[in-house]
Amino acid sequence: MPFLSSSLQNFELDQLEAIAALWGLGPLEKSKSAILLELELEIPQANKFNPQYERLPEPAQQALLALKANKGRILWSTFSQLYGEIRPLGIKQREIEQPWSFPQSVSEKLWYLGCLGRDFLRIDDNLQEMAYLPDEIIPLLPSPPDQSVQISLIPLFGIQSEGLLEANSAILDEIGILLAAWRFEKPQAYLKKTNISEAKAGLLEAFLKAIGLADENLQATEPARKFLELPRGQALAWLAEQWLKAKDFHEVRHIPGLGIETEDEIRSQSARQSVFDFLSRLEAEQWYRLDDLVTLIKANKPDFLREQEEYFSWTIISKPALPEEALPPFDLFESVKEVETFHGFESWTQLEGKLISYILAVMLPLFGLTDLALSLDENKQVLFRLKPIFFLFESSPEQLVSEIENEPIQLSSTGKITMTNRSQRLVRYQIARFAQWLEVSAESGTYQITPASLSKAEKQALLPKHLIQLLRKNAENGLPPQLYKAIKAWETEGKQAAIQTETILRLASPEILQALRDSKASHWLGESLGPSDVILKKGGEKAITQALANLGYLTDINESENENA
Repeated sequence: MPFLSSSLQNFELDQLEAIAALWGLGPLEKSKSAILLELELEIPQANKFNPQYERLPEPAQQALLALKANKGRILWSTFSQLYGEIRPLGIKQREIEQPWSFPQSVSEKLWYLGCLGRDFLRIDDNLQEMAYLPDEIIPLLPSPPDQSVQISLIPLFGIQSEGLLEANSAILDEIGILLAAWRFEKPQAYLKKTNISEAKAGLLEAFLKAIGLADENLQATEPARKFLELPRGQALAWLAEQWLKAKDFHEVRHIPGLGIETEDEIRSQSARQSVFDFLSRLEAEQWYRLDDLVTLIKANKPDFLREQEEYFSWTIISKPALPEEALPPFDLFESVKEVETFHGFESWTQLEGKLISYILAVMLPLFGLTDLALSLDENKQVLFRLKPIFFLFESSPEQLVSEIENEPIQLSSTGKITMTNRSQRLVRYQIARFAQWLEVSAESGTYQITPASLSKAEKQALLPKHLIQLLRKNAENGLPPQLYKAIKAWETEGKQAAIQTETILRLASPEILQALRDSKASHWLGESLGPSDVILKKGGEKAITQALANLGYLTDINESENENA
């Protein structure tokens, strides 16, 4: 570390005189070099330093010991968050404020005692602004205790909880659904048939792009097929590992009601790893408070995302959450009514604090790594517990037990298909591309083979013979002969039948129909079904009713038929 001669060089004459007075030196000649020399000689004397140290308040002593425990230096942004800022006062303001006599922070107290240095130091080939102990002071300080700060959390034994949300592997099935939907020309029409929210689809879209399972056009990549073939346990572990390593996926872009404006790199991967490292010190299947984890990380490693000047160059925006944004469980992030911006260290809770909560309450449950619950008390605090997979997915994924995917699909002779999350994921993905979607979720899905669905599959180079092979191999009772015949007939002849809803106009005589054809409303008349029956084009009911009234006829509207249409 730099010597006192370097750290004290930054002070002006009036500041040096104040420091000298605090050390009981004086009167001294009004010469900066002379006062510097006196301080450099006096401060390192044990008989001078020890009494001064003993008179310090406990927070100031802890700050010095924290510096010694960290090789004599801590990032200034971290140190100032923990122990306060030093006010940038000019000589006139110093004369009024007397900061050496009335310090407003621990940092200011130590600064005007000459025990704290602040400068840009070269750390690992990078210049970084550091708080540091002048080299002569380090050996004068007592050895810090083994654990001067808490580095882990204590399990909450016997705590009562409610609203348990257990970890699951639904993400595996949701990814298959998304990859299948994105293969169609209008994927949103298919996703409306699912229970995947818009916000979750957006989150998974960004994630799948970042880990290479989907390309920029949202088409499945070659690794996607291999992923769909993995046993469920290994697939879940692989996803979690890819998330931990992903550099182009940014959770902060998906936190409801949070906006960020910055031109700096967002170091999401290292931030994620820092949170993971704190969690690695905990025990599996034990409950902990989420707020306690946020407090622990703020006390031990607050700069896990931003450092130094980034606290001031980033603009953090708190805004009302949009209706389509899926809020995390338990209304973890309360929606604000007005937009508010934050800068500086006071924005830590708005960004870093929310990021920790988002990782714990959204991302880790997504990969089956944590359970969540609420404490059964008046505070209703969010609790979490880590699953055994959390401690295995990186080092020993082969030890993970996989849920078996061997359930055959249910297939009727009319072409209706039912598949569950115990059917093979690759088969679900493949068959979904051949069929019309009826009702689809991660747990199960129902589909219908139709001429239109076969036509759309053909546009994706999926042929009837491929579907026949899939159904023969995976349907519980094989491929019904009637359905096989229908698929082959479509392949050779195209659509043979269609069921559709139309509005039919039934008239008392062919003469009335002819009168309508001669009227201005004739363009609303469609295909004739008989001498006095005709199909109305969509939206033509009002115009035809008026035309009939002009001809002197009243019109009955059959409500029951309309409702059943």
